[in-house]
Amino acid sequence: MAATNKTIKNKHDEYPDDIFKDTRMSFGDHIEELRVRMFKAIKWLIFFLVIGFVLDGIGDATKNPNIGVGKPMLKVITEPVESQVRDFYYRRIQKSAALKLGVQPEVDKAEKLEAQRVLEKVDMAKGNVDDLSPDELAVYKKTPQAIQKKLEAANNSLTALTGEEIAILRLTPMKMPVILPTAPIAEALGLPPGQVKVKEIQLDAMVVPARFTHFTNMGEGLLENRQYLSTLSVQEGFVVYFKVSILCSLVLASPFLLFQFWAFVGAGLYPHEKKHVYTMFAPSVVLFLAGVSLCQFVVLPGAVKALLGFNEWLGLDPEIRLREWLGLALILPVVFGLSFQTPLVMVFLNRIGVFTAQDYLAKWRHALMVLAVFSALLTPTPDAITMLYLFTPMFGLYLVGIVVCYYFPGIPEEAEEAEAAEEVAV
Repeated sequence: MAATNKTIKNKHDEYPDDIFKDTRMSFGDHIEELRVRMFKAIKWLIFFLVIGFVLDGIGDATKNPNIGVGKPMLKVITEPVESQVRDFYYRRIQKSAALKLGVQPEVDKAEKLEAQRVLEKVDMAKGNVDDLSPDELAVYKKTPQAIQKKLEAANNSLTALTGEEIAILRLTPMKMPVILPTAPIAEALGLPPGQVKVKEIQLDAMVVPARFTHFTNMGEGLLENRQYLSTLSVQEGFVVYFKVSILCSLVLASPFLLFQFWAFVGAGLYPHEKKHVYTMFAPSVVLFLAGVSLCQFVVLPGAVKALLGFNEWLGLDPEIRLREWLGLALILPVVFGLSFQTPLVMVFLNRIGVFTAQDYLAKWRHALMVLAVFSALLTPTPDAITMLYLFTPMFGLYLVGIVVCYYFPGIPEEAEEAEAAEEVAV
């Protein structure tokens, strides 16, 4: 019996008339394609960077803070932390004032007269308290004058005073020299201007220092004149501005950058697979910008408020450095934008037949764990709050991806093979 030669089927012989058999890209071709796409992406990035510099210059020349890219965006990026820290200190001063200033306790008229009598007796004795009786000495020790002398004797160390003595000094008026113009006073008294010989007079006003500080801090918050982000070197502002400009250019150029990315991916795919890639482009841009916007306007203010809450709870005053904040504020929006591509990756894998909606649904517990670890690794801060801000929408998008894959399933394997054979056959 003649031996029968059995032909071994090779996976590359699936389409015997494959027009790409001799033109498939080699590893070197892939590297060249990557170089071309990266070069084009960098050109778009530099283009938007230059446009941003020009617009910033126009805005500065016209004194219009709304014209520009990097400079107005720096204000937008720092606004969450500036506003939250401002509110933090405003709440702090109001709470302290309500707790420690409050309403000055009423002093009995007899006690007030007794304190005045004792002070007069001490003044007549030129500060000598040896002649005071024990009761008079107890009254004297509670007077602001006695507490002030005690403080001076302790080299102005407040730790030498008791809490009650500090509370008494806190509400004690002290002299503060002020210079007043005489014209308004003369006008109020109905005096002719010619009779006023001096333009200014110096008086000693009695003010409560604690209340003065309280009103100063209130005015600072209402006037919004304080900057709560600090720089520790002269070049830090320069470096930060360029970082913000590059981030803005990255966001503005994101449609073109994503197009180059998908074009590189599509170069290694068959025409029927490229069709899926092209359908992903527009949703990819929308999801990226949605992730950046969510992070900038929801996540960052919420995360700062929550983290400042711990400082408020512990009674600590935060000193936030501009570079450290920008390290978070620049990276986190990009992380959110890229993470929001999760449903597109799911749909793409579904369309090419790697996973189905049933696979995603059956493995949701595994996805929960993977996304949690992924969020913890990607967030640049070690706190769980920022990690949850990223994990929650990502898992929500994972569920959305399951729904999309269910209602828009991939092409059946037979139809996919027929379509592919049709495209590559001569």
